[in-house]
Amino acid sequence: MNGLFDISSQATLKPTKFCRTCTYRERWECGSKVIQYCAKRKSNRTFNGLLKIKVTNPACELYKEDKL
Repeated sequence: MNGLFDISSQATLKPTKFCRTCTYRERWECGSKVIQYCAKRKSNRTFNGLLKIKVTNPACELYKEDKL
């Protein structure tokens, strides 16, 4: 059936790189919580001007591998 909502024909690609392993990830401690920010992506909604991220997000085009 080739209908409007035919999902089976679409290929789903799983990301291989995540924000967790990026060099630009910053960890900020706010009281008892730890909040992750991206040092390269900017935001007008946070007090420090950095974009709040989740480490499980797929990596963006600014991704750089963290060398430990």
